[in-house]
Amino acid sequence: MDEVNMKTTVLPLLLPLLIFAGLFPAGCSPSEPEKHPLYLKAAQLRSEGNPVEAEGYLRRYLERVPDSAPGHLALASLYDETLGNPTSALYHYEEYLRLVPEDAADRATVEHYRQLVRAKLLKELSGEPLPVVPVAVLAAENRQLRRTNDQLKRYIQNQNRKIAELLNGAPASVPSPSVSSGPRTYTVRQGDTPGKIAQRFYGTASKYPKIMEANHLTGSGNLRVGQQLIIPE
Repeated sequence: MDEVNMKTTVLPLLLPLLIFAGLFPAGCSPSEPEKHPLYLKAAQLRSEGNPVEAEGYLRRYLERVPDSAPGHLALASLYDETLGNPTSALYHYEEYLRLVPEDAADRATVEHYRQLVRAKLLKELSGEPLPVVPVAVLAAENRQLRRTNDQLKRYIQNQNRKIAELLNGAPASVPSPSVSSGPRTYTVRQGDTPGKIAQRFYGTASKYPKIMEANHLTGSGNLRVGQQLIIPE
């Protein structure tokens, strides 16, 4: 008998009871399904051997609490183990896996059930069995993903720390380029006057006496085109 049909012996029989009793880890659910009357009624009907009626109550429960991971797991188990509906079982297994945290203790086990029911469904459609990933392989892959995730987190933290250190150690402003200690010079052009030259360098024509004094000029008539003038600070 292959694994798809056998699905082991003990855990599948206990799974429905553990789910309804709230003993099977199923992530966090704010609705606390084990206290909800519809969920409790479904558990009672299933234990009494009425899976069809139990299905109806679970479906009504999920209509009210669509994000209940335990509710999806209970309905998936009911479809898979009792009602023989692999299509619906696959959907609710996938909804459960979508809702629970990545590190949920039972995630690898439920993923294995999802693989089994998927293989069963595809076998029915194609007539050929498909390989099922063992739980041990899935668990190893989950561990590797967690390690990789931790490494990425540490890398990002280190990079953020280095960036912060660089920012904290950087000067408040970029220093201005050094200015030559030698005097500024200017070549006189046609139409220049001491006032115009002062306006160009100092922003005001009133400082023209500084230029005249630095160049020993007695008047604007002393300026010649091409003459080199010293422009004091």
